[in-house]
Amino acid sequence: MFRDTLWLITPLGFAMRSIHLLPLALLLVGCRQVPPAPQELDELCGYLFAHYDDEHPEALEQGLFNLDTWLLDNLEETFEGYSVTNLSEATVNALDDRARNTDAMVGAAVGTQSDHPPYALGVPQLVADQEDLYPDAHDYYDRTFLTEPDCFVDLSCEVAEVQNHIEDTYPIIGAMVIENHGQYRWIETEKGLAWVQRTWLDEPTDLEVDWIDIQDQYYLNVLLPYGDGGTLALQSMWVEAYWDGLPVSDNQAQLLLISQMQNVYVQLDEYISSEGALEQPSGCSSTGGTAGLMGLLAMLGAALVGYRRRRD
Repeated sequence: MFRDTLWLITPLGFAMRSIHLLPLALLLVGCRQVPPAPQELDELCGYLFAHYDDEHPEALEQGLFNLDTWLLDNLEETFEGYSVTNLSEATVNALDDRARNTDAMVGAAVGTQSDHPPYALGVPQLVADQEDLYPDAHDYYDRTFLTEPDCFVDLSCEVAEVQNHIEDTYPIIGAMVIENHGQYRWIETEKGLAWVQRTWLDEPTDLEVDWIDIQDQYYLNVLLPYGDGGTLALQSMWVEAYWDGLPVSDNQAQLLLISQMQNVYVQLDEYISSEGALEQPSGCSSTGGTAGLMGLLAMLGAALVGYRRRRD
C-alpha cells in the first residue's frame, strides 16, 4: 500500500508511480551529507577553498549558488577590496604535509565584472604563457602540468593541476622566488559553466631581503556565468607575512593584496583583446553533479500530468 504517491507519465507514455520529488532528489544524490554553504562572502571564500577537492561537487555547487546570489546584490562593494578572514587552519593543513599556521593571516577579496564568459577568461590562466599573460608581473614563470591540460580545455575532464616556479622583482624588497601549487576545476551550474581555482605556496617565499618573511599565501579565483555571455569574477587572497619579525598590519597587507588582484583582470582583458577570446567547445561537458540531477527532476516534473492519492 502506498500513501501520497505521485503518478507520472514518462516520455514513452508509460505510467509510473513515484515518491515525492524531494526524497527522489535525495535518492539520486545519495546519502552524502553536504555541509550547508554560508551566505556571507567572508565565510563563502573559505568554504569554497576548503571544498574545492571534494569528490562530489554538491558543496561547491551550493557555495557557488550562494556566491552568485551575494555578488548580484553586493558586487560594487568588492571593487576596491573586501576583508575576508575565514580560512581555517584545518583547511590549509589538509593541503599537503607541511605544518601551517593561520594566527597572523590577513585576507582580502576583489570582485570584477567582465563581458567575456568564464571559459574565455579561465583557459588562458591555465595554458597561456604566463609571462605573456601578465607581462608586468613576472620576470620568469615556469609551469609544470601534473595532469593533462588538453582534456581540461576541451571539457572532457573537469580538473587540472600544476606546479609553478616564479621569479619576480619588486621595488625595495628586490628579488623573490615562489614555488606554488595550483588546482583548477569546472563546475556546471544552472547558469552555465563555472571555474574554480585555488593555489598555495609549497614553501615560504625565498626573498632577497631578510626583514620580510612571507610564510604562506593562498589564492581562490571563481568565475561565474553572468548575463548574456559575461562573467562575475571573485578573487580572494590570504597571506601570512612578517616585517622584522612582527606580523604585517592588516591594512598594509590588504592594500598589497587588493592591488595585486585588481591588476589580474586588467592584464587578462588586454591579453584577450590582443589574442582573441577562446570559444567554449559545443556539446556536453564532463562536469556532472546535482545540477544535472536537478535537470532530470525538472524533466520529470514537466512530465507530471496529475497525481492520485491511494488509501489503505
